Amino acid sequence: MGTYRDFSVQQAVTPGASVVNITNNNTTNDECRAVYIGASGNYEFYVNGEWVKFVGLNAGSILPIRATGARHSSDDSAPDAADINFLY
Repeated sequence: MGTYRDFSVQQAVTPGASVVNITNNNTTNDECRAVYIGASGNYEFYVNGEWVKFVGLNAGSILPIRATGARHSSDDSAPDAADINFLY
């Protein structure tokens, strides 16, 4: 099981301060506070030490998950530019 990092109450309720466009399919990105979906589709996110599949995500959605990686679920390829944004 992966490491669970606890946020203070203030950090948990304040808006994100920065955004990073994810264009790789590795699991070594910094742990985000949420994920913005820029293009509809099926994606897998690396959360707490394992890949988790999300099906039928709509563009404009924000997932309140703390992921360190993202990839297309169909072929494990890296997301295209602006498909996935990590909010920090």
